[in-house]
Amino acid sequence: MNEYKKTITFLAAAIVAVAIATLTSPTKRDPSAKPNLMGQALYESFDPRSVTGIEIIEVDEEDIQSKSIEVTQTEKGWFIRRPGKADYPANADNQLKDVASMLFDLRIIDQAGEGAGEHSRFGVLNPSKADPTESGIGRLIHLKNSSGSNLASLIIGEEVDGLPSTYYVRKPEQNAVFRVEVRNAGDVSSKFVDWVEQDFLDLDKWKIKQVTLDNYDVNLAQGQINRADNPIVLNFADSKWSLAGSALKENEELDKAVLDAMKDALDDLEIIDVERKPEILVKNLQQGREFFSNLRDANNQAVVQSLQQKGFYTIAAKDAAGQTVPKVVSNKGEVLVGMESGVEYVLRFGEIYRGPEDDENSTGESRYIYAFARVNESLLPLPELESLPSPDGPNGPEGEKGPAAKPGSPPENAPPTAPPSITPPPPPAEAKGKKAENVNVANDNNSSSQQDAEIAKKKAEKDAEIARINTSNASKQQEYNEKIAKARQRAQEINQNLAGWYYVISNDVYEKIRLDRSSFVKSNDNPEVVLPDEVSASHILVSYKGADRADSKIKRSKQAAKKEAERIRGAIVGQGKDFAEMAKKHSDGPSGPKGGDLGSFKFEVMAKPFSEAAFALEVNEVSEVVETGFGFHVIKRTK
Repeated sequence: MNEYKKTITFLAAAIVAVAIATLTSPTKRDPSAKPNLMGQALYESFDPRSVTGIEIIEVDEEDIQSKSIEVTQTEKGWFIRRPGKADYPANADNQLKDVASMLFDLRIIDQAGEGAGEHSRFGVLNPSKADPTESGIGRLIHLKNSSGSNLASLIIGEEVDGLPSTYYVRKPEQNAVFRVEVRNAGDVSSKFVDWVEQDFLDLDKWKIKQVTLDNYDVNLAQGQINRADNPIVLNFADSKWSLAGSALKENEELDKAVLDAMKDALDDLEIIDVERKPEILVKNLQQGREFFSNLRDANNQAVVQSLQQKGFYTIAAKDAAGQTVPKVVSNKGEVLVGMESGVEYVLRFGEIYRGPEDDENSTGESRYIYAFARVNESLLPLPELESLPSPDGPNGPEGEKGPAAKPGSPPENAPPTAPPSITPPPPPAEAKGKKAENVNVANDNNSSSQQDAEIAKKKAEKDAEIARINTSNASKQQEYNEKIAKARQRAQEINQNLAGWYYVISNDVYEKIRLDRSSFVKSNDNPEVVLPDEVSASHILVSYKGADRADSKIKRSKQAAKKEAERIRGAIVGQGKDFAEMAKKHSDGPSGPKGGDLGSFKFEVMAKPFSEAAFALEVNEVSEVVETGFGFHVIKRTK
């Protein structure tokens, strides 16, 4: 083989070797490439029904401190557990369900980062370990089972721009950050108020019948209450207020706006915090007893001290049995709210509440309230019973028998007898006398029988009327008794919830409720404001489950709807968000796709609270959150 052929052979072999090496060598991995995790489950499957504990840790942006809350399921239900405080029922049912199932079947959209240095940028720093002053701290949620072990834990960070309900998240023990759709992430909160039924009175403002303002103070030295004025009684019916027991002057009138605001405040009376009452008070109120005894018992002195620390005192008063016993009173007086059902709420206001220095309520903007319910039968109209006819007299119905029939005369009201066509010859004198006697006897018998029948008929009619009246009266009385029984049952249900706690409420709401006469009586010398015939407006409706005409897909609670409406209004008024765009995105009303535009309408067309708010606005002004039967509205007047 010459040199040329050798060269060609070696070159061909080299080409084949390179080709084989190229085809069989492993592919080098790009260091920047990430595995495709799209659609993969973030956690192994677990049953959300096995979640019996929820712990949430986050940093309070105002206090710059890490705070936590634990909600635990017991045999009696779900309870909130906080250090140094009594367990309180967690009544935010929808929130419990949503959070308990929140981490179930989460799917990864993609990976956003993998190094610890990126955690702050995505807002997923661990709140239980990070310095609270750092930025980019997330919210940590632990779902636990009955043994206390974690079923799943997740740190939820910032929301991904342009992707609603999508967040940056990571597992606490891992550095990798993912984009994941997390529904109901807004329910992850360490605030006590977000886990309770804030409307603790469960009072419907549309069924308020009477409000009594008793603005007394307490003279501890004399052990009695002092009143500068008698209690003020305000009646509410057909959307109008009236003042009882005190006449208005010619130039005075009730300020409906102030009184309506009071009514709204009673309906919006919400929990800020709670503290446990002494057990003797709890047991008494649960049993419907306002008074308690044995204050000289050393154990009960703690009751008095507990009350006084919060602005409540005890004075001697008569109970229902006439015995002198201690009664709880307030140095800020009390408000009685009477309902159409016959239930009366008793609200006694205490001192300013100041929690621990790290407590969100340590600012002095809230105060204690001592509340319970009782039955006030005067709130229920007495049944209008019919009177029975006068009793029978000795001679039959109405005590009358009528005039006695004359011998030979026909019975009273008897039809006339037709005259005979032929007059017979007169009988002999003896026969004539006997015949006349027989006729008179017969006439007397007929008259007596007719009268007896009349009496029997009248008696039967009267007995039937008495029976009807008795039946009707018995039915009315039974209906009234049933209302009383329902009122007692309702009061007992309310007290089962209220009895155990001193509640803490907003001082702003307190000032709208505890009014004096000068607060709601105004001069009518000023000309009345003339409303326009119609206005144009747009609105954003946030509905809730059970509201009028609510879509079946809406599952949020009334409390959550109100909070969402307030958030939307804040975004429009405080952040300059476009009203129409917010309506398109968030409104549950049919006008939502049109930016909430309702066009022009007259006052009587809309629900009264809606029209009152809309007609009071200036053009381009945005209302406060307005409640109607359809939900919560944010209204903007456009013309």
